[in-house]
Amino acid sequence: MELVFSKHAVEQMLKRNISPEEIEMLVDHPDGSFSQSRDKQVIYKRFPRRKDNLIAAVLVRQKLNTHEVVTVMHNFEVRK
Repeated sequence: MELVFSKHAVEQMLKRNISPEEIEMLVDHPDGSFSQSRDKQVIYKRFPRRKDNLIAAVLVRQKLNTHEVVTVMHNFEVRK
C-alpha cells in the first residue's frame, strides 16, 4: 500500500516526533483499527519505546492501493 501524507499529518508528525517509518509500521502491523466514517479508517499501534502510546493515524482511501494519512495522534485511547 502506498501512503501519501497531508500537510496537516506532516505537521503533527513533526510536532509529536513520529517518523514516517513508524507510520508505515503502524499501517503494516496495527494493533487494531476501526472505521471513523464511510471513507476514514483509524488505525493504532503501541510502540514499546515510546511513552506517549498509543500512536494512531487516520487514513482515507484515495485510489485502489493508495491511502492518504490525514492526521496522526499520540496518547490515543480506544473507546470501549
